[in-house]
Amino acid sequence: MKWDRRTFLQTLLTWGVAQESLKWLYPNRKVQKYYQTLAEPTSRKLALLVGINDYGQRYNLKGCITDVELQKDLLIHRFGFNPQDILTLTDKEATSQGIETAFVEHLIKQAKAGDVVIFHFSGYGNYINVPSELIPNSNKQLAGIIPQDGIRLKIGKPSTKNILGETLRLLGRALSTEKVTMVFDTSYYSSGQTLQGNLRIRSFPYTSDSIDPEELTFQAKLQEKLPKNKASTEPGVILTATGSQQVATEMKGNGFSAGLFTYVLTQNLWSTAPASSINITLNKTTEQILPIMGGEQQPQQENSSTKPLFAYYLLPTTNKGAEGFISKVKDADTAIVNLTGFPVNIIGHYGINSVFNVITNQSSSSVPLQLRSRNGLEATVRRLSPEQSANSPLKVGQLLQESIRCLPTNIGLTIALDPQLQRIERVDATSAFSGIDIVSDVVSEGEEAVDCILGLRSFLGESSPQPQEKATYSLFLPGGFQLPNSTGKSGEAIKSAVGRLRPFLEKLLALKLWGLTVNQTSSKLPWRVTLEALEPQPYAIEKRQTTRATPTIAPPQTRDKNKDSVTQVQNFPGLPKVARGTRLRYQLENLGEKPLYYLILAINSNGQAMAYVPPYEEEGGAKTNEQPSIKPGIKNFVPPTSTGLTWTTSSIQGWEKVLAIAAITPFEKTLEALQKIPEFKGNKEQILTLDNPLAVAQALLKDLAVASSQTNTILEANPDSYILDVRAWSTLSFIYQVI
Repeated sequence: MKWDRRTFLQTLLTWGVAQESLKWLYPNRKVQKYYQTLAEPTSRKLALLVGINDYGQRYNLKGCITDVELQKDLLIHRFGFNPQDILTLTDKEATSQGIETAFVEHLIKQAKAGDVVIFHFSGYGNYINVPSELIPNSNKQLAGIIPQDGIRLKIGKPSTKNILGETLRLLGRALSTEKVTMVFDTSYYSSGQTLQGNLRIRSFPYTSDSIDPEELTFQAKLQEKLPKNKASTEPGVILTATGSQQVATEMKGNGFSAGLFTYVLTQNLWSTAPASSINITLNKTTEQILPIMGGEQQPQQENSSTKPLFAYYLLPTTNKGAEGFISKVKDADTAIVNLTGFPVNIIGHYGINSVFNVITNQSSSSVPLQLRSRNGLEATVRRLSPEQSANSPLKVGQLLQESIRCLPTNIGLTIALDPQLQRIERVDATSAFSGIDIVSDVVSEGEEAVDCILGLRSFLGESSPQPQEKATYSLFLPGGFQLPNSTGKSGEAIKSAVGRLRPFLEKLLALKLWGLTVNQTSSKLPWRVTLEALEPQPYAIEKRQTTRATPTIAPPQTRDKNKDSVTQVQNFPGLPKVARGTRLRYQLENLGEKPLYYLILAINSNGQAMAYVPPYEEEGGAKTNEQPSIKPGIKNFVPPTSTGLTWTTSSIQGWEKVLAIAAITPFEKTLEALQKIPEFKGNKEQILTLDNPLAVAQALLKDLAVASSQTNTILEANPDSYILDVRAWSTLSFIYQVI
């Protein structure tokens, strides 16, 4: 077989396994040689990163400089960029002339054929109404970014001086290399608001009515210099934070702000191994944004989805993902680290005493580092074994992998109040929430990271109720998306609304706790799950596998020999789409040497929490609570096709989320919680609608802590923390759209 470069890369993606497993999967030295060749630097890598918080007016942003820092750290420590080849422009440096000059001097004049070029912009964007005298009989609007000196206050609405999107594309085409990635964490469409839900918007709230003549002159000069073969081609790949009629937003973490798109994109590129195609990377980014924005912000790849094969046209310098890196060494045993590889929902609750291992020479060291304090993304770690300092010195740039995750046991919900609420409504709501133990804090909108918003039904930019109308209260996601079925009746008192919404709050907290267990990229429990649709013809919707766990056995055999599995996944842009009422099946594969106990939990598009419960055996009428497991080297189907039990998508359009959870010990506490549901029957497989999702979530965390006690020899049990060892459990997440 001839292993050319293209064949190797496509095969690697099709396998979808950790690259360190190549030797186990295919002991062909050519395969290993090709990976080594691809991982070696063969060209120069240049980057221009622009971020603007301070526009010198009242229209300031908060997360754009963080975006620049996130991208810079990623490029240096994950993709091997030379720091001297990365130019950053922030705030007052990022004027119109500054950006265009830097693009020409740093990128165009230096980049050669085959070089890799990254351009990133975080800041405001808007639309420019094209004057009729410029383009007669035109109602066209052009998109443009706003440089630091681009906002002009005047009587009436402000105006803007933009760098047009077409100008940036022309600059990209002027590069001598085709390996160009342009990332825009901005948006152009605006509803006229500065906030969407609890998140700040990066669309300037006003359109512009004029185009700077100098901008058009600059465009003309660029166009003249372009070779004919580049006059109409796109400059490499363009990644944008949103679709055309959506807004880009800024997230809030504990102690930091960042562009939601940039944070999730860089987090995925930090943690994912093996390297993913650009489609897969964007799909994973969309999955993490969805629970915050509810589909109101969906990242896009503007041009051809067939190139490049990998994000940024690069393979990482190491074939192992990471959750962070050492940014400063304080002494032989203590270091400052940046934890940029954790999903946004996890980093806010990542607890003190968590443990990491250092990656050295393509492997994890045996010297653990313990988290001692954290402020936002920056944390202090210290060796647990100081006597080993001389043999394993800490160094700036060393990557960290998660070993033990500590989560507080008292996690609650933070709720924001809609600014449309009257003062008396806010007082009454705060008082009512104080009586709900799962609510940890009630804040004003826009102050800090929140889990949901209590607001009026007209919250999403619609006009407020007329004086004669009665308010109706609902719950909203942080990005302003209304939660299904949470709207009350007209005239409802706000204290009554808070009481009515308690079951919704319990469900939200349950989903939050479930989400804190997701660890596909850090788990060392080897297994794989494929989500399949069974009609009209069986096909694979999505596949998930723990990427840091090396399979130790031959590929699994199926226990359902009459039903062949479908393993090929079509990686189309966007979330997978599944028709309403489609029958689903989960293919669970144990790739390790230990039996795996499992659960399937889900939230459907109607807002119902669900669980697939395997049967437990009965002997002589006495329940043993012995749960079935997946034996090593075996593949199970859930639900089994032979039982007649069906799992179908909802009849309502929307999004559905599924969690497949495996552990090395049975889910005893979770089973006890499920037994309290009246419909529960222990002697057969069931798909249950959960009326107690929070109790199930809390029991699940206790079970995972019990499983972790079998492998954790470092930390002692702590009643204030769930101590979870990545060798003891795995939670894989699936999100798809029901159409």
